Amino acid sequence: MSAPPDDLPKTRSWRDIPQEIAPRRMSTVGRRRLTMGAVRTLATVVALGAIGWGGFEIWRTLKNDPQRLAAMSDSRPLEEIKLTTDGVLDDAWLRRTMDLDPSDGLMELDIFALRSKLTASGQVRQAVLVREFPATLKVLLEERSPVVRLKARLGGPDARTFLVAHDGTVYDGEGYETMLVRSMPWLGGVRLIREGEGFQPLPGMEQLTDLIATARNGVPRRYATWRVVSMERMSSDGQIVVQTTEVPEIIFGVREDFYSQIARMDLILAETKRRTAAPVRSIDLSVGAAQVPVALHQPPGNLPDISFPR
Repeated sequence: MSAPPDDLPKTRSWRDIPQEIAPRRMSTVGRRRLTMGAVRTLATVVALGAIGWGGFEIWRTLKNDPQRLAAMSDSRPLEEIKLTTDGVLDDAWLRRTMDLDPSDGLMELDIFALRSKLTASGQVRQAVLVREFPATLKVLLEERSPVVRLKARLGGPDARTFLVAHDGTVYDGEGYETMLVRSMPWLGGVRLIREGEGFQPLPGMEQLTDLIATARNGVPRRYATWRVVSMERMSSDGQIVVQTTEVPEIIFGVREDFYSQIARMDLILAETKRRTAAPVRSIDLSVGAAQVPVALHQPPGNLPDISFPR
């Protein structure tokens, strides 16, 4: 094979063309954009550095001198107390019970001690206190609801009235309407036992609350006549004795559902009134539904033949 001749023309490219046009300079707008981008990058780096330094300083302060950080908030007195409750207690009771110094700062408040004050009486079941900066304290209360009232003498000549909640808590009670308190039956057959500043919870109150709620919802007219409910026989005989304005003694058994017993009581009172004018002295619903003993206020020889079969 023969070699190519040397006199052939060489291939030319665009690089061999003389470049007579100078490169285009960056415009003013372009330079400004480049400068601003650099400034933003630098500012971001500085900000991140400042945040990191601030976080480090806070961590070091909390580690070495936590009181110094608290002092920043201590200097501003408490300005507002926001109360939220599901019961009847108001702002006046709250301020009187907490008894705060006007100069107290938000961070100076002893949350645990204040919570103990609010729950000491027994009316408040749970208290939640939340600091809301810069100078507000939020207080959320969950109150107990009274079921019955109780009268007792505690070493003095005068008897005191207490309220009892469904969990057996005994407390003075504040803020309730007079009509509501007067509508509650009195509780008998119990003994108060001191425990700290209050009393031990009364056993059996959950069952009594169930009976009262069943009567109040099922036969409200009959329940309005209830004056005294006694738990004296509950532990020994499993009985709750109710005294009403119509019947001196109605005995309920705690081993049978109260709905059935309330229904039988209502039927017996209606049938007795229809059959005789003699007032009912006693109804024993605790023996079951087969045959309910009913005693009337009249000589035994004149008692009508009244039976209430199942």
